[in-house]
Amino acid sequence: MSVDTKAKEKEGLKAGRAQPRHYTVSLVALGIAVIASILWHNAATSSIHFFGHSITPAKDAYDFRLINQEGAQTRLSDWRGQVVLFCFGFTHCPNVCPTTLTNLVDVLRALQGSERGRVRIAFISVDPQRDTPAYLKNYLGYFDPSIVGLSGSKDEIDRTTGAFGASYAFIGNAGNAAGTYSVMHSTNVYLVNPKGEWELIYDFQQLQEPAKVAADIDNALHR
Repeated sequence: MSVDTKAKEKEGLKAGRAQPRHYTVSLVALGIAVIASILWHNAATSSIHFFGHSITPAKDAYDFRLINQEGAQTRLSDWRGQVVLFCFGFTHCPNVCPTTLTNLVDVLRALQGSERGRVRIAFISVDPQRDTPAYLKNYLGYFDPSIVGLSGSKDEIDRTTGAFGASYAFIGNAGNAAGTYSVMHSTNVYLVNPKGEWELIYDFQQLQEPAKVAADIDNALHR
Protein backbone atom coordinates (compact mmCIF):
# COMPACT_ATOMS: atom_id res chain seq x y z
CA MET A 1 0.00 0.00 0.00
CA SER A 2 1.38 3.39 -1.01
CA VAL A 3 1.99 6.24 1.41
CA ASP A 4 -0.72 8.29 -0.31
CA THR A 5 -3.28 5.49 0.09
CA LYS A 6 -2.52 5.12 3.81
CA ALA A 7 -2.87 8.87 4.31
CA LYS A 8 -6.24 8.88 2.60
CA GLU A 9 -7.47 6.01 4.78
CA LYS A 10 -6.47 7.90 7.93
CA GLU A 11 -8.28 11.02 6.74
CA GLY A 12 -11.37 8.93 6.04
CA LEU A 13 -11.34 7.43 9.53
CA LYS A 14 -11.03 10.89 11.10
CA ALA A 15 -13.95 12.21 9.05
CA GLY A 16 -16.06 9.19 10.00
CA ARG A 17 -15.39 9.76 13.69
CA ALA A 18 -16.09 13.52 13.39
CA GLN A 19 -19.53 13.13 11.82
CA PRO A 20 -21.27 11.35 14.75
CA ARG A 21 -19.55 13.72 17.18
CA HIS A 22 -20.89 16.70 15.21
CA TYR A 23 -24.36 15.09 15.08
CA THR A 24 -24.34 14.53 18.85
CA VAL A 25 -23.34 18.14 19.51
CA SER A 26 -26.20 19.34 17.27
CA LEU A 27 -28.72 17.18 19.14
CA VAL A 28 -27.52 18.46 22.49
CA ALA A 29 -27.77 22.05 21.27
CA LEU A 30 -31.29 21.44 19.94
CA GLY A 31 -32.32 19.84 23.24
CA ILE A 32 -31.00 22.79 25.22
CA ALA A 33 -32.88 25.20 22.95
CA VAL A 34 -36.17 23.29 23.38
CA ILE A 35 -35.79 23.10 27.17
CA ALA A 36 -34.94 26.80 27.34
CA SER A 37 -38.04 27.60 25.28
CA ILE A 38 -40.25 25.53 27.58
CA LEU A 39 -38.76 27.11 30.70
CA TRP A 40 -39.24 30.59 29.24
CA HIS A 41 -42.87 29.85 28.40
CA ASN A 42 -43.56 28.44 31.88
CA ALA A 43 -41.88 31.42 33.52
CA ALA A 44 -43.88 33.86 31.41
CA THR A 45 -47.14 32.05 32.23
CA SER A 46 -46.43 31.74 35.95
CA SER A 47 -45.46 35.41 36.16
CA ILE A 48 -49.07 36.44 35.53
CA HIS A 49 -50.65 37.30 38.85
CA PHE A 50 -54.42 36.99 38.70
CA PHE A 51 -56.75 38.78 41.06
CA GLY A 52 -59.24 35.91 40.94
CA HIS A 53 -58.67 32.54 42.61
CA SER A 54 -56.66 30.45 40.14
CA ILE A 55 -57.51 26.91 39.11
CA THR A 56 -53.99 25.45 38.86
CA PRO A 57 -53.53 23.99 36.38
CA ALA A 58 -56.47 25.30 34.37
CA LYS A 59 -58.81 22.46 33.40
CA ASP A 60 -61.02 21.84 30.39
CA ALA A 61 -64.38 23.38 31.24
CA TYR A 62 -67.52 21.28 31.10
CA ASP A 63 -69.22 21.96 27.76
CA PHE A 64 -72.74 22.55 29.06
CA ARG A 65 -75.78 22.33 26.77
CA LEU A 66 -78.47 24.79 27.86
CA ILE A 67 -81.24 26.94 26.35
CA ASN A 68 -80.76 30.70 25.99
CA GLN A 69 -83.34 33.48 26.32
CA GLU A 70 -84.17 33.19 22.62
CA GLY A 71 -85.04 29.51 23.04
CA ALA A 72 -81.93 28.29 21.20
CA GLN A 73 -79.58 25.57 22.41
CA THR A 74 -76.28 27.02 23.59
CA ARG A 75 -73.02 25.28 24.43
CA LEU A 76 -70.02 26.70 26.21
CA SER A 77 -67.88 25.70 23.21
CA ASP A 78 -69.93 28.10 21.04
CA TRP A 79 -67.88 30.87 22.67
CA ARG A 80 -64.42 29.40 22.08
CA GLY A 81 -61.93 32.22 21.49
CA GLN A 82 -63.69 34.48 24.00
CA VAL A 83 -63.44 34.93 27.74
CA VAL A 84 -66.63 33.67 29.38
CA LEU A 85 -67.80 34.85 32.81
CA PHE A 86 -70.86 33.13 34.24
CA CYS A 87 -72.72 32.64 37.49
CA PHE A 88 -75.62 30.58 38.80
CA GLY A 89 -78.76 32.10 40.27
CA PHE A 90 -82.48 32.74 39.73
CA THR A 91 -84.49 35.78 38.75
CA HIS A 92 -86.53 35.92 41.99
CA CYS A 93 -83.31 36.27 43.99
CA PRO A 94 -83.79 39.31 46.25
CA ASN A 95 -80.22 40.64 46.50
CA VAL A 96 -77.23 38.44 45.59
CA CYS A 97 -78.11 37.91 41.92
CA PRO A 98 -78.99 41.55 41.15
CA THR A 99 -75.78 42.67 42.85
CA THR A 100 -73.69 40.11 40.96
CA LEU A 101 -75.19 41.10 37.61
CA THR A 102 -74.64 44.79 38.36
CA ASN A 103 -71.01 44.07 39.21
CA LEU A 104 -70.54 42.08 35.99
CA VAL A 105 -71.91 44.98 33.97
CA ASP A 106 -69.36 47.20 35.74
CA VAL A 107 -66.65 44.75 34.65
CA LEU A 108 -67.78 45.13 31.03
CA ARG A 109 -67.64 48.89 31.32
CA ALA A 110 -64.13 48.70 32.76
CA LEU A 111 -62.87 46.93 29.63
CA GLN A 112 -61.53 48.63 26.52
CA GLY A 113 -64.11 48.84 23.76
CA SER A 114 -62.17 46.43 21.54
CA GLU A 115 -62.15 43.81 24.31
CA ARG A 116 -65.85 43.86 25.12
CA GLY A 117 -66.66 42.01 21.92
CA ARG A 118 -64.43 39.14 23.06
CA VAL A 119 -66.14 38.72 26.43
CA ARG A 120 -69.35 36.81 27.04
CA ILE A 121 -71.31 37.08 30.29
CA ALA A 122 -73.89 34.42 31.10
CA PHE A 123 -76.44 34.00 33.87
CA ILE A 124 -77.42 30.35 34.42
CA SER A 125 -80.74 29.96 36.18
CA VAL A 126 -81.19 26.96 38.48
CA ASP A 127 -84.94 27.66 38.60
CA PRO A 128 -86.22 26.66 35.12
CA GLN A 129 -89.80 26.36 36.33
CA ARG A 130 -90.14 30.12 36.69
CA ASP A 131 -87.19 31.30 34.60
CA THR A 132 -88.47 30.60 31.12
CA PRO A 133 -86.52 32.02 28.16
CA ALA A 134 -88.97 34.93 27.85
CA TYR A 135 -88.77 35.71 31.56
CA LEU A 136 -84.96 35.59 31.51
CA LYS A 137 -84.85 37.92 28.50
CA ASN A 138 -87.04 40.48 30.22
CA TYR A 139 -85.14 40.23 33.51
CA LEU A 140 -81.64 40.55 32.04
CA GLY A 141 -82.70 43.48 29.90
CA TYR A 142 -82.75 45.60 33.06
CA PHE A 143 -78.99 45.01 33.47
CA ASP A 144 -77.49 44.65 29.98
CA PRO A 145 -79.07 43.06 26.90
CA SER A 146 -75.74 41.46 25.97
CA ILE A 147 -75.91 39.13 29.01
CA VAL A 148 -76.94 35.63 27.94
CA GLY A 149 -79.60 33.99 30.09
CA LEU A 150 -79.43 30.21 30.22
CA SER A 151 -81.40 27.40 31.78
CA GLY A 152 -82.48 23.89 30.89
CA SER A 153 -83.48 20.53 32.28
CA LYS A 154 -82.77 19.71 35.90
CA ASP A 155 -80.39 16.97 34.80
CA GLU A 156 -78.27 19.35 32.71
CA ILE A 157 -78.35 22.05 35.39
CA ASP A 158 -77.16 19.48 37.92
CA ARG A 159 -74.37 18.30 35.61
CA THR A 160 -73.27 21.89 35.05
CA THR A 161 -73.31 22.97 38.68
CA GLY A 162 -71.55 19.76 39.69
CA ALA A 163 -68.82 20.22 37.08
CA PHE A 164 -67.95 23.63 38.52
CA GLY A 165 -68.30 22.74 42.18
CA ALA A 166 -71.43 24.86 42.57
CA SER A 167 -74.59 23.95 44.46
CA TYR A 168 -78.22 24.98 44.92
CA ALA A 169 -81.20 23.92 47.01
CA PHE A 170 -84.89 24.85 46.98
CA ILE A 171 -86.38 26.30 50.14
CA GLY A 172 -90.09 25.67 50.42
CA ASN A 173 -92.28 23.89 47.89
CA ALA A 174 -90.52 24.08 44.53
CA GLY A 175 -93.60 22.64 42.85
CA ASN A 176 -95.60 25.74 43.68
CA ALA A 177 -95.60 27.94 40.57
CA ALA A 178 -96.98 30.88 42.55
CA GLY A 179 -93.42 31.77 43.53
CA THR A 180 -93.67 31.11 47.24
CA TYR A 181 -90.36 29.25 47.32
CA SER A 182 -86.77 30.46 47.23
CA VAL A 183 -83.43 28.99 46.20
CA MET A 184 -80.12 28.91 48.04
CA HIS A 185 -77.21 28.81 45.57
CA SER A 186 -73.49 29.35 45.14
CA THR A 187 -72.52 32.97 44.59
CA ASN A 188 -69.21 32.54 42.76
CA VAL A 189 -68.46 33.73 39.24
CA TYR A 190 -66.46 31.46 36.96
CA LEU A 191 -64.00 32.52 34.23
CA VAL A 192 -63.32 30.29 31.23
CA ASN A 193 -60.40 31.40 29.05
CA PRO A 194 -60.39 31.56 25.21
CA LYS A 195 -59.05 27.99 25.01
CA GLY A 196 -62.12 26.67 26.81
CA GLU A 197 -60.30 26.12 30.09
CA TRP A 198 -61.79 26.92 33.48
CA GLU A 199 -59.11 29.17 34.95
CA LEU A 200 -60.48 31.48 37.65
CA ILE A 201 -63.15 31.84 40.33
CA TYR A 202 -64.34 35.11 41.84
CA ASP A 203 -66.11 35.27 45.15
CA PHE A 204 -68.90 37.71 45.91
CA GLN A 205 -66.56 40.28 47.48
CA GLN A 206 -64.01 40.24 44.66
CA LEU A 207 -66.67 41.15 42.11
CA GLN A 208 -67.00 44.52 43.78
CA GLU A 209 -63.62 45.46 42.29
CA PRO A 210 -64.47 45.46 38.57
CA ALA A 211 -61.21 47.07 37.43
CA LYS A 212 -59.20 44.15 38.86
CA VAL A 213 -61.50 41.58 37.26
CA ALA A 214 -61.16 43.48 33.96
CA ALA A 215 -57.35 43.29 34.29
CA ASP A 216 -57.61 39.49 34.63
CA ILE A 217 -59.71 39.38 31.47
CA ASP A 218 -57.13 41.48 29.64
CA ASN A 219 -54.39 39.04 30.68
CA ALA A 220 -56.46 36.04 29.60
CA LEU A 221 -57.13 37.62 26.19
CA HIS A 222 -53.62 38.77 25.36
CA ARG A 223 -51.12 36.25 26.68
